[in-house]
Amino acid sequence: MDSKLKERERESELKALRKELEAKLEEALAQTDLAFPERVSTASGPADVSSKRVIEALLFSTAKPLTVSEIRKVLQGDSAKEIERLVLELKEEYRRQGRSFELVEIAGGWEIATRKEFAPWLARLEQQKKLRQASHSALETLAILAYKQPVTRAEIEELRGVDISAVLSTLLERGFIKITGKKEVPGRPFLYGTTEKFLEHFGLKSLTELPPVGEIKTLVERAVKKEPFEGEEKENEPGTTAQ
Repeated sequence: MDSKLKERERESELKALRKELEAKLEEALAQTDLAFPERVSTASGPADVSSKRVIEALLFSTAKPLTVSEIRKVLQGDSAKEIERLVLELKEEYRRQGRSFELVEIAGGWEIATRKEFAPWLARLEQQKKLRQASHSALETLAILAYKQPVTRAEIEELRGVDISAVLSTLLERGFIKITGKKEVPGRPFLYGTTEKFLEHFGLKSLTELPPVGEIKTLVERAVKKEPFEGEEKENEPGTTAQ
């Protein structure tokens, strides 16, 4: 019982200390001498720093929904009711102007979000990013394979540090690599090598023309501009596997 009592006392002391530190921190922040410009009531012009525009700036810059309470702590002057009114004004302003974004209430706070009807274009942008990443993954795998061939999937994965099942299957389907045999080790995994199409794609007469490893970046950049490797975005996702 004594040990439990001491533990509760210790927890109580820690809670009290935490509250004391939080209070001191808030007091220190409140006393920080920040040069805030005086707010003006004008609704236009570069000097506009009205409460509404401050709220707009806060919502635009934050990565999570802001509550009225959080906004009020920053404004230091406007009431919660006034802040709610200004937030609703902004929401209506965006709607009336037909903006591509809107103010939405999420988890008790407010956040600026893109309107749902623009989702297809945003998804297309995200897909392009994934394709660029996939192209880089495919070219990196090809570079390792070209210099190390014949090589097994496990050996490439050891160098890259990621699963390459999907990208390897895609490169096989595209005809850039081929199975050249099996390695004489337990499990007899497939050995992979490059094809004639690989040489044609990179503008090489033979593998002896491969540039030094230090110049591989130039080779990769040239290949990306010539023909992106589409379809490798499934790398690291469940799919067709290659031995």
